[in-house]
Amino acid sequence: MLVNYAGVSFRSIRKIISSIEICLQLSIKAPTHATVLNWVKKQGIANFQNKEYFQNQSWILIVDESIQFGNKKLLAVVAVPNDKNVVNRTLRYTDLVPLILKSSNSWSAEEIKVEIENCIDIEQVSYAVSDNGHNLTSSFSKLGVKHIEDVSHKFSLIIKNVYDKHTEFEAYTKKLAEMRTKLSLSQFSHILPPKQRVISRFMNLTPLFRWGVKMLKLIKKGHLSELEQEKVKFVLEYSELIQNTYTILLTLNKIQKLLKTKGFNKETIQKAKLLLEKIKDGNTEKIRIQINQYFEQTIQKMSEDATFLCTSDILESCFGKYKEIVKENKTVGITDLCLCIPAFLGEQNNKDKTRNAMSIIKNSDIELWKAKNIGETLYEKRCNFFKKAG
Repeated sequence: MLVNYAGVSFRSIRKIISSIEICLQLSIKAPTHATVLNWVKKQGIANFQNKEYFQNQSWILIVDESIQFGNKKLLAVVAVPNDKNVVNRTLRYTDLVPLILKSSNSWSAEEIKVEIENCIDIEQVSYAVSDNGHNLTSSFSKLGVKHIEDVSHKFSLIIKNVYDKHTEFEAYTKKLAEMRTKLSLSQFSHILPPKQRVISRFMNLTPLFRWGVKMLKLIKKGHLSELEQEKVKFVLEYSELIQNTYTILLTLNKIQKLLKTKGFNKETIQKAKLLLEKIKDGNTEKIRIQINQYFEQTIQKMSEDATFLCTSDILESCFGKYKEIVKENKTVGITDLCLCIPAFLGEQNNKDKTRNAMSIIKNSDIELWKAKNIGETLYEKRCNFFKKAG
């Protein structure tokens, strides 16, 4: 629970338990970080279910690939019960059942199809949610499974279609990048804009334009010194772009929140359209047309009165937690430490479930799982390579 629920690092566990032991005078022995890591791996393996588990119920698949770790990508597939009490609210880790977690140099549509078929009967799958990656969409097509495009990735693509190569937008973001480069170690570091993302930059533009709006307000109210104003006065040139784009981004964020927390259905779509109609800007019309197309294409895939999932955020969150764990040493690549991801899922305070995992799953099972799903790690490949030097 300290690892999965509280987010404590493996090496801190021993220190925490030792501190509790000293303060409360308990006769307990603190486990080493290696022991805790082993426990988490066992829990991760125990959380996978066999094919029979998914029978007699309808399921939704959420599928995603991690970014490249060394020379491999990690494919993750989780199953969510297709239940109205689940799809019309924000998903929780307890809703997810791990289905596939496997690394490969690359994932073709056929390979993804085979992996899914090996884990669940396709007849039990109502639809799948993912980004619009070609290999993922092709695999769903081969399986005959309806694909619902993740709303965050779709909106990001729409924003990119409108603002990519937009002269004024490019000039503004370039100015922000130059400002961070020149002033990061200066006396003006407190007024720097947020760091821009390199990967998926159009998924996180709101902080950049929020900063611009705040600077415009500070300049208007006269709250900046002459030197501070000198450094940020360029925002005045982009005042209209900043204000309009920020309004658009806030509106799109509200729509995403609505669809992610209340589900995708006729009612939420109608509310989303009303939110779009409240903003007037040249770029808004382009965005509105593309969003309406997304709405129409998506709802045609399902029955008119249905409510369904349109977000893979929960799986992105799992990847995020995993990346936080391995961030100190990414050079090892993907290892069996990725079993942290299925260990995150399900009930975190079920003592019987945890006790069974510790007693049923053996160390040999971890080695077998690693050989089947991970193969040679980047670290092992490096070690074997440099052994040749003697």
